[in-house]
Amino acid sequence: MRRLLRFSVHVAVAGVLASLALVWGGPAVARTVPQTLADSRPVQSAPVEVGFAVDHLGVVWKTPAGQEHAEGAGGPEPHGAVRLRTDGVWGEWIPLIEDGVRGEGQWASGLVPAGDAQAYQVRGLPEGAVAARATAINTTDGPRETVGRTPGGTAQALNSSQCRSRADWGADESLRHEAGKEVWPAEFQDAQVMTVHHSATANNDQDPAATVRAIYRYHAVDQGFGDIGYQYLVDEFGIVYEGRWSGTTSTSCGTAGGTGADFAHRDGTDRIVTGAHVAGWNSGNIGVALIGEFTAHRRFGADPKPAAVSSLEDLLAELAGRHGMDPLAEVTYLNPVSGARREVGTIGGHRDYEATECPGERLYAQLPTIRLHVADRMAASADDPPGVALTGPADGAVVSGTVPVTAEATDDVAVARVAFAVDGATVGTDTDGTDGWSASWDSTTVADGTHTLSATATDTAGQTSTDLSGVTVANDGGTSPSMHVGDLDGTAQAQKNQWRATVRATVVDATGRPVPGAEVEGTWGATGAAASCTTTADGTCAVSSPLLPRTTVSASFTVSALTHPALAYRAAGNTDPDGDSDGTSITVTRGG
Repeated sequence: MRRLLRFSVHVAVAGVLASLALVWGGPAVARTVPQTLADSRPVQSAPVEVGFAVDHLGVVWKTPAGQEHAEGAGGPEPHGAVRLRTDGVWGEWIPLIEDGVRGEGQWASGLVPAGDAQAYQVRGLPEGAVAARATAINTTDGPRETVGRTPGGTAQALNSSQCRSRADWGADESLRHEAGKEVWPAEFQDAQVMTVHHSATANNDQDPAATVRAIYRYHAVDQGFGDIGYQYLVDEFGIVYEGRWSGTTSTSCGTAGGTGADFAHRDGTDRIVTGAHVAGWNSGNIGVALIGEFTAHRRFGADPKPAAVSSLEDLLAELAGRHGMDPLAEVTYLNPVSGARREVGTIGGHRDYEATECPGERLYAQLPTIRLHVADRMAASADDPPGVALTGPADGAVVSGTVPVTAEATDDVAVARVAFAVDGATVGTDTDGTDGWSASWDSTTVADGTHTLSATATDTAGQTSTDLSGVTVANDGGTSPSMHVGDLDGTAQAQKNQWRATVRATVVDATGRPVPGAEVEGTWGATGAAASCTTTADGTCAVSSPLLPRTTVSASFTVSALTHPALAYRAAGNTDPDGDSDGTSITVTRGG
């Protein structure tokens, strides 16, 4: 994302990562978090004790199609209510409000902050609530488990960083799997719009990483998505959290210098991972949730903190610039999966898509101003794309075994990463250019022959530039890889009382891939004239005969040699897919 490194942390909070610890042990550090404790059971009228202190409580039920937002009898508790018992004392009944995300055919409450309650009770669910279940979650007191390892000496960096990768906030990646299979494999689309949500969780949250883990568990398991529904979350201090898994491990913001540019995007591209935050309108729609509840409810709602709104504006500006979106525009959003269309703002709220309180009246009312601020940020931060040049291996080089691939990259602000690819498949990504940009490529993973190597630099604005070169892989024990004529095609061109024959040759390697830079040599039989040409990127080139009198009915061209700095000519492999030559010689007839 654009200049995430320049986001300012507006509030310094002691213990903001209270439940995220680093255990020191030599040069490497084991990063641990409390194991998530959860108890999910059918809703019952009697009080329930779950055997652990409850941090959050959520209620989910099934609904008839089209009634996901249906309410009960109305009044102050249209979706029912819960109360909590702490130290033997029951609190007031708390109305359930709708979660910031939902799935088809179900209703889910936002997670109610439970404050270490020992028991809970649910009442007054709507008559249409089917198979209702209550889930109690604790993400702060379970046995600690290791979620990754980082270099030593990075604890302070993690506490002061302005973004959190999934590993940073302690995601238990096993929750995305069931019976050894990923429940919701990542899918990617071009980004079209952005939708703002609230998480409908507690305000004044002093441990937002723990809350993100609770939301993750609630979405992935209890709502059945298989992952967290939002692509991004923002806490009240302005810290940006990675949401939906994007297929590869993102770079840690605090311990490895990550900027968040790789959050929610396919590795090395600008395609956005599909979330689950607006049912029916998710593909190509980026969901960003502010952590907290911003409704007009007198007891629980609040205005979003200025630091959170400012960071949200930064993030939306980064994403809009990266994906070429106008933050002030009304657009026709086209769901690329279902084909459904909808007129929406580039930056909208959840309630713009369906009947819901999300993102709360107090945040929704700020969206017009937020859009203007996003546009101002984009206008003030325009910059140029990066420059990149492959420096090794050299263009046309013959390589084998493990190949170091290097590049030079520059930018007027900063280069976020350089991704290296062979024939479009990423073989390595470097996010730290301190000692140059490089990757290691195992050339034995591709067939011998010619291949295209690329280096794509991405700056902190999300802009990209790519440099290409051609290399030849030779891992066959020293025998030079071969090339041959893949096709010969002839045409005739009349010129007054004369004519000329032209032959286009296609040169391919042993795998059938076009060979650029091959010299084709041959002879015109009608005149004995020699002719040659050099193939371009598509592996083709053309030779023409001298002008011939009309009395000459035909002219033949015979390939005598193919030369290339890295490939040997194998005449026995010459082919002719369309049957108008024998692969080595072709006859062109006047007028045909």
